[in-house]
Amino acid sequence: MKLISLNTWGGKMFNPLMDFIRKHSEDTDIFCFQEIYKTSSNFTNYHDIRVNLFSELTKMLPGFQSFYSVEITGFDSCPDLVDFDLAVGKAVFIRKNIKIISKSEILISGNKTENNLKKDFSNLPITLQIVELNINKKPLTIYNVHGTSFPGSKLDTPTRLKQSSYILNFLQNKPGEKIITGDFNLMPHIQSIEMLEEKYRNLIKEFNIEKTRSNLSPYAGKSDFQKFADYTFVSKNINVTNFEVPDLEISDHLPMILEFS
Repeated sequence: MKLISLNTWGGKMFNPLMDFIRKHSEDTDIFCFQEIYKTSSNFTNYHDIRVNLFSELTKMLPGFQSFYSVEITGFDSCPDLVDFDLAVGKAVFIRKNIKIISKSEILISGNKTENNLKKDFSNLPITLQIVELNINKKPLTIYNVHGTSFPGSKLDTPTRLKQSSYILNFLQNKPGEKIITGDFNLMPHIQSIEMLEEKYRNLIKEFNIEKTRSNLSPYAGKSDFQKFADYTFVSKNINVTNFEVPDLEISDHLPMILEFS
């Protein structure tokens, strides 16, 4: 099986992004996306984001079942209040021949009804998107993560430690194999990551991935460029046949491509 996780950057690199997804849709079973916008309005773009990216992806992936999880509504990527229907969140696309047992989400921190989103995103609600699958009569659960981006250092804070602890506690008694993937907004050598490594294989570390942020990042080439944000963790009984993070300019993040059985 093949899973791809990517923070889409709100579709700012729309054409190369869609070309990449279209190409990989031929042999990919699961897509986990972060920073996906959705609207019921007639708008396509607002500033440099694709405000109907979820619908555009759904149309391009007719062979997939989709699940959208709202993080917050009414704000753009600045974040500023907008005067039209707009949501930002995460999306999972599962190939239609795969049986979905359940789809859900849990709120880790924040408040989805927040109407005063701060410029630094420090009060952005954090949710965990969950899709439980039946693969050859065995349970496999996909956890799609977009962790708190505040503060920008991506180092440990009480909120980030709580975030990792919450994920671990929630997964503790869940049956079957697990894949936890997405934009964690964390640097590698901190306690928030080490906590997860105690229970799950960190494929970024195991495969010696050099970076998960692309050269499109406004900090690329500068002394304060942070090379990491995204991770894929798997439970120990998952057979990983390949894992790569190709250096592509389709977002300010790089895609994580996992092949497993």
